[in-house]
Amino acid sequence: MILLEENNLVIFETLKAKFSAAKPESVAVVAIDFDGVKYNITNPGQDKGVITLSASMRIYSDLVAHGVVELLKREYGDYLVEPEDGYDVTLRYELASLPEDKEAVAKKASLLKRNCFAAVFEKYFKMQEEESPSSEMATVHYHEEEAMYIAAQSDRVTIIFSTVFKDPDDVIIGKVFLQEFKDARKAHQQAPQVL
Repeated sequence: MILLEENNLVIFETLKAKFSAAKPESVAVVAIDFDGVKYNITNPGQDKGVITLSASMRIYSDLVAHGVVELLKREYGDYLVEPEDGYDVTLRYELASLPEDKEAVAKKASLLKRNCFAAVFEKYFKMQEEESPSSEMATVHYHEEEAMYIAAQSDRVTIIFSTVFKDPDDVIIGKVFLQEFKDARKAHQQAPQVL
């Protein structure tokens, strides 16, 4: 089984190395996640004492209506700055003023996509927790032809993934995968429902 980390390892390792370097070093790294999120780690204006992490993601515009900006302000505080041209979000780190635990700062920065995505879930889980269901359904276009729909009822939050399998082999693997969910539900009533 392949377990995907919730953080981006390239971002984490790059920032950890640059944050803990004996003297400031230049950095210019562009990385693209498996789902098309583009990251850019650089020194703005060639200032080695400052590192910016910028991200561009397809889902960002969908998440704005669900409080992503407020969530990022809460999570990143003063590190959150105006986005670099061509990107949706930018974090700026002054190396001289980083806290003692630089690895924790790098780890949190590597969770940028996860934290953006969390905005819509936090909103709908809070609706359900407060028992204030909404007829509003969130739509997040996480891939080119695929979307995720989220709705809050008084007793649950429903998440629907629309998935397109283009390859015939993927269709078979998808059916087997979903059948495992159905079988798990028979054994454990708390398992997610698959229709």
